[in-house]
Amino acid sequence: MNNAELYQRSNILQKRDALECLEEYGKRIKWKNGRIKILDIGCGDGSVTVDILKKFIPNNCEKLIGCDISENMIQFANEHHASDHTSFMVLDIEEDMPSELRESFDNVFSFYTLQWVKHQEVAFTNIYNLLKKGGECLLAFLGHMPVFDVYRVLSRSTKWKSWLKDAERFISPYHDNQNPEKIVKQMMTSIGFTSVEVECLEKTFIFPDLDALKGLVTSVNPFEIPKDLEEDFLLDYFNVLRDMHVIDHESSNVDGPIKATFNYRLIVAKGRK
Repeated sequence: MNNAELYQRSNILQKRDALECLEEYGKRIKWKNGRIKILDIGCGDGSVTVDILKKFIPNNCEKLIGCDISENMIQFANEHHASDHTSFMVLDIEEDMPSELRESFDNVFSFYTLQWVKHQEVAFTNIYNLLKKGGECLLAFLGHMPVFDVYRVLSRSTKWKSWLKDAERFISPYHDNQNPEKIVKQMMTSIGFTSVEVECLEKTFIFPDLDALKGLVTSVNPFEIPKDLEEDFLLDYFNVLRDMHVIDHESSNVDGPIKATFNYRLIVAKGRK
């Protein structure tokens, strides 16, 4: 998940959902008057931050900062998307926050990041501490997603289990939960957030072609598969998706025409400090 160029070309699902989330929930944000400072957690290559999020924030934004755990992503983002009012920094939302960042932001956003976080309460507490009093957060992250089932299937196979031995580390904490919105709302409220709204949305995304699907799978694959095994891994990956009826494919040849339909759940959480 460190190939910024590939991710920027392949994150079509993430970009669509970030846009739809901001179109629906962005109008509910009570923006502060005066100069404001905004943080985007898990910004990746920076394209969602500048191409989508930036279009929804008001003109009184003095500073827009994107952060990500990946140094490669941040280097790419700063080289391609930084400007006078926009910058990017390395930050792990599961670690202790630098004192200079506490209570620094009027708004915190995050798209397609928090599903990777195992210590959910730590991350949400950090988000709370990053906000100024009266600040708001808008967070979108995966609940159930077929990709996580693929990880589990492959991690149990003799062929791939040594490479996917930590598969559960990369599965959303809400993947198996039928009522994740209740859990997230209770957690946010216990941390101190007010005006908490949490919804679990049923979503569908159809990949237009094989290259688009391969790009996404490769760009978000958290496992260090050796280069000489990557194509073989993709073949088995797609075979599992076919068994799950995510891929409608006549043959076993991954070079043929496909239709890949992902049905998944996206959790959207909003709260105020």
